[in-house]
Amino acid sequence: MAKNDSVILRMQVDVNKAYDLLNMFKEAGKNRIDIQTILDEAAPKIIGYKKYLEKLADIATRKESCNFSEFAGWLDVSRQTVYNWRDNGYLVHTKSKIQA
Repeated sequence: MAKNDSVILRMQVDVNKAYDLLNMFKEAGKNRIDIQTILDEAAPKIIGYKKYLEKLADIATRKESCNFSEFAGWLDVSRQTVYNWRDNGYLVHTKSKIQA
């Protein structure tokens, strides 16, 4: 087993989302689904995302938007992490501002 295989095996998915997805495939007459589809639809996109939700709610009450550096500072992550989130489509943003 490769290192990447063990990483995939330890990933967690939202049971309700995974169930709904599998049920949708079953109702469509599909007998198989690839693991990547399950992960794309039912796994959290940002590891440890729950700790950021409260901070995001607080930011949203104070500001409508902020730059990438401010956002990184508020969440106590590096700017590179914020850029990675942006590049993966996890943030709503304009060229230089993140929508809170």
